[in-house]
Order: sequence, then C-alpha cells, then structure tokens
Amino acid sequence: MHLTQSVEMTGTTHDRGKDSTSSMTTSIEVFTRAIAEQWTSGGTLMQTITDSVQTRPTSQASIDDLRRRALQSKRVWLRVSPDGAMEVVHDSDPSSELREIFGGMPAMLARQPVKVGDKWSREMQIPLSGDPGGLGLVKATFRLDSLGRNGDIAYVSLRGTMARVAAADAPLPVARYTTSGTLTGTIQIDRRLGWITDSRSSIIVRSTIASAPARKGEPQRSPMQVRTKITQWIRAMRAR
Repeated sequence: MHLTQSVEMTGTTHDRGKDSTSSMTTSIEVFTRAIAEQWTSGGTLMQTITDSVQTRPTSQASIDDLRRRALQSKRVWLRVSPDGAMEVVHDSDPSSELREIFGGMPAMLARQPVKVGDKWSREMQIPLSGDPGGLGLVKATFRLDSLGRNGDIAYVSLRGTMARVAAADAPLPVARYTTSGTLTGTIQIDRRLGWITDSRSSIIVRSTIASAPARKGEPQRSPMQVRTKITQWIRAMRAR
C-alpha cells in the first residue's frame, strides 16, 4: 500500500486595515505491506508492516526520528470489517503513523446489496488538530457510480460536509472556534480481491478563531481566518 497525504494551511488576520497572511504545507509518504492473517465473521485480521516513511519539510529532528524508525520493523494489526471500517487491534508504538491514519477509520461501504446509481450515508467524528477537545462531525453520502472490467471493479464517489462539535467532557477553550468544511473523493473496489485498491479524498476546512475578550484598556484582536486543505491518496501496488 502507498499513502501520500498533504496538508496546506493558510491563516489570515485583519489588523489596522491590513491583512496579514501566513501559510504552511506539510506532506507525508508511507509505504506499507498488508498481509491477511485470519478471517472471522466480524472481519479480517490484517498485519501491516511499514517499510518506509518520508515527511516534508525535512528538519534535523525528523531525520533523526526517521533513522530511529528505520531500525525497527513496524508491525500493526488491524481488523477490517466487511463494510470497510478499520480499527487498530495491536500497535506497540503509540505514535505510529498507521495508528493515526487507520485508527478508527469509519465504514465506507454499503451494508446491504446496492446497484449502480444507489446511494448510502455515513456519519463519523474526527479530532480537530489545534482545537483541544474539539471534534468534527462528518456527514458523507456515497454513490455507486459504475462497474468496470466486466464488473470486477466498482467505482464509488463521495461528497460530504463537516461541522465542529465539542466533546461533552472537553475543557472550555480560551479562544472561540467556528468550523465548517466540505469533502469529496473517489473509491475503487476490486470485487475479486474484496479490497479497496484506490481511495482519493480532499477535505477543505474553514475555521474562524476568535480571541478571548480583551482586558480593560487593551484593543480587541481581530479573529483569524484559517483555511486547511487535506489531500490523501491511498492505493494498492502489485507485490514484487
């Protein structure tokens, strides 16, 4: 499996009649092997082995971290349900990239038979980076668009929205957040393999971060507008 993911973040503030904008882009590339270990009625137990990880921009700290990780054979066990949901069963490294990527991946496939043109919906909650205790509620609609290669490949598209929700036990934030977003994507399913062989998604999140009320005698700071675009592509590659 080959994963590439990029995160583009842009923040804009308005102060004294002028806009100030800063941006940052990070990316990660991960190569893993997925090995089917055991089948049960609740799903298939998969062993995944991380072969290489590369992050950008590269710093000395990330280089040292990659060297440390290269000395280890990264093995993670996942349970993949028939509807596409994934959960981490065992991972000795709490900072594993696979735990972050696959831990809690929601079900994406229909639980009942569908024909071309049919739709189904899913809801999930994801943590919001930089917003302690904040969760994003994602509502997505999937559609079986077509079948190809004599019916062996299923092509699925998805569209959805995201809004911020606060966890019941989350601490009150110093700043006030409002968040909304959209997501689009495509999925290819090899029906003979019973495996998602290509998955592409793009999430665009727009957030407004308002500062806490200013102290007496201090000017109120303007809210910051943040735009985050997350692009992810996961595809299966032929074993060599």
